[in-house]
Amino acid sequence: MASFGPRGVGKLTNKPTNLKKTIRELTFYYRNYKKLFIVAVILSLIGGVAATSAILLNGFIYSKYIIPSAVITESHLPNPPIPLPVTLDWNIFGLVSFIWLCVGLLSVYLVSNGFNWIESYLLLKLSEGGSYSLRDAVFNKLNSLPISYFDRTPSGDIMSRTINDVDNIGQALSQYLGNIFYWIFMIVTMLILMFFINPVLSLFAIVLIPLFLVLNILIMKKVQPFFGKQQNSLGVLNGFIEENISGLKIISLFQMKEKTEIDFAKLNKDLTKNSVVAQATTNMLMPINIFMNNMSFVILAAIGAFGMFKGGAQNSGWINVNWGLIHFDPPSWIYNPQYQIPPETISAIQKTSLLIIFTLCARNLNNPINQMIAALGSIFLALASAERVLEVLKEPIEKDNDDAQDLKEIYGLVEAEHLDFSYVPNKPVLKDINFYVKPQQIVALVGPTGAGKTTIVNLITKFYDITKGDLKIDGISIKKIKRESLRKNITMVLQDTYLFSTTILENIHYGRLSATKKEIIQAAKTARAHNFIMQLPKGYDTVLEDNGSNLSQGQRQLLAIARAFLSNSKIVILDEATSSIDTKTEMEIQKAMDELVKNRTSFVIAHRLSTIKNADNILVINHGEIIEQGKHDELIKRKGFYAKLYNSQFKKGIEI
Repeated sequence: MASFGPRGVGKLTNKPTNLKKTIRELTFYYRNYKKLFIVAVILSLIGGVAATSAILLNGFIYSKYIIPSAVITESHLPNPPIPLPVTLDWNIFGLVSFIWLCVGLLSVYLVSNGFNWIESYLLLKLSEGGSYSLRDAVFNKLNSLPISYFDRTPSGDIMSRTINDVDNIGQALSQYLGNIFYWIFMIVTMLILMFFINPVLSLFAIVLIPLFLVLNILIMKKVQPFFGKQQNSLGVLNGFIEENISGLKIISLFQMKEKTEIDFAKLNKDLTKNSVVAQATTNMLMPINIFMNNMSFVILAAIGAFGMFKGGAQNSGWINVNWGLIHFDPPSWIYNPQYQIPPETISAIQKTSLLIIFTLCARNLNNPINQMIAALGSIFLALASAERVLEVLKEPIEKDNDDAQDLKEIYGLVEAEHLDFSYVPNKPVLKDINFYVKPQQIVALVGPTGAGKTTIVNLITKFYDITKGDLKIDGISIKKIKRESLRKNITMVLQDTYLFSTTILENIHYGRLSATKKEIIQAAKTARAHNFIMQLPKGYDTVLEDNGSNLSQGQRQLLAIARAFLSNSKIVILDEATSSIDTKTEMEIQKAMDELVKNRTSFVIAHRLSTIKNADNILVINHGEIIEQGKHDELIKRKGFYAKLYNSQFKKGIEI
């Protein structure tokens, strides 16, 4: 996948996430939403209190109404019946009381769900607002990163980190942040409530919980790295798609569709494999835990029933109903001697009420545990995404030296002194480069591909920092010049012109944002671009499509030249600026190019050597070294490397 595969991405997340560190670093970008978070947590806890109250109210209804009606038969009632608050016939008093209790229970559920809805809304605002801040931080950081970062990182992966990964974080926060506190509150509350109901039976319930947690921790430790791999695979795939869409014409021209489909299938397979392992394993946890919870529910109910109902008397059995602080006693009328209700029946009502409410608490204890386990997949995905986003935010930015200064106005004197540079340590690209360029001179950089011409330009613009030696602008070391100040005084016209998907007017305006519309039009006229612009349906208001795809290559180049005219910079860099323009168009704009370099220091990178005959100095570069320099005629007379390079472009005196 060498030809069409994407460049390497950042670090692959193979190690377990440092949860505490990642959350601490991520929290910084959500700090403005602290109040929303506190309110959401409070609402979550209120919802938990309401849910707990509902359980206690359920216990009261079961013990006072439902279970007595199920256990007491007509044989227990006097003859004739004595009117009481409630009997098997549910008289009006008992019915009204029961209805009011049900209304109260329904009100508690409404309060609980209402607070949960408000909490969800607040967390949605928190997550979306925090995601906005995080995306903004990432985008601003990208604008501060050195060019080297973008050279080694595919744009598709950068987009994946900025959009997909931030969205994963936001979704996890909106769906699970408040619930985590609710779940923890419910677990703690249910445990306390269970101990208050019956401490002995609670011990059996608690013993089963660590078994679930240990099983889930062991499984998630194995699966967690796959979430990092999944997101990295997604970034690589996005980079591959972006690269192939941009190069679709080349792929079609060279009939590489089959190869790209094979490469895509491989990357797609890697993503699918990592996603399946991560998601399938976490999805498997849910049914396992539901099964184990159901088993524990059955075991707990069996132990409780056996322990409570082993004997017939109220206090018989080795799990006593009176051991807890909370009791669910039957209605007081049951103890009336006029009713012939034996103690065993009263004990059965008490024990049944206790066992039902206790198992209900156990169910409410297991539910949040199940939900937390079900959320682990999304949480680990969010953590993996957070690490990828934080990797970008931790990247070292372009920094100026403490003694760096602004260049307010320069003359354009550029000199290199024993300049060395390496992209990779111990692999020099430039070796002992020395040159002296006076203001307003035209200097041509000539040499075979990979000789180091563009690297010199990258050092002049401070896209990369020099490794050794020095590079001076107007006698000031480039190390002591602020990047922003330096680049304001340099304009570039590249071989691969980039235009934004906006109007032609705004594209030219990028050259100098303070320029007026009149100055923009004048720059276009000087660049010989005005005529073709006016022939477009909307003239300067014509909106360009993807990188100006609705224009010819020559027209795009003319707009770039117009942008350079507008900048009024003292140093101009032309990197094969006319290589994509036909000979007729080149001749037409040559006068404009001469006007562009007038009164400016100009560096021209050119393979078409006929375009640099009038250069004040030609630097011939090969293997990272300046092997010759001088004017065109001087170098031709020397019959050295430049002369051979120049003559190779001609045949019988006619330029090829």
